[in-house]
Amino acid sequence: MTDFYNTAYSYMRIFSIMELVNLFKVLGNPIRLRSLNLLAMRYPDSLCVCDFMELLDCPQSKISRHFKQLRDLNLVTTEQKDQWVHYRLNQSMPKNRWALIQTCLQQAANESPFRQDIMRMQKLKPIC
Repeated sequence: MTDFYNTAYSYMRIFSIMELVNLFKVLGNPIRLRSLNLLAMRYPDSLCVCDFMELLDCPQSKISRHFKQLRDLNLVTTEQKDQWVHYRLNQSMPKNRWALIQTCLQQAANESPFRQDIMRMQKLKPIC
């Protein structure tokens, strides 16, 4: 087998096929992938839903809907602070899952929306 198939096969042994399908469904959405990238850049700190609203230029309802899917796969954890929800990468995420996410994020790092998100985050003044 080629290196590509060896690598792909190693992921398959670690994940069930349905776990991979669900993970790729979540990672296949630009808002969710950009959100994970922002959290990875901020790790181990959290970002508030209001930060994501500003960084991604999305309404709170859309952000919450996307983060529900990230929570359902245990990719992020939440913490309620007053009226706001803060999101953080799940520190107890399985290493194989994190490795796959990192691979996706590394591939996306030079894409325009991801670079712009990081520049906006560097200028971000916390609201809450």
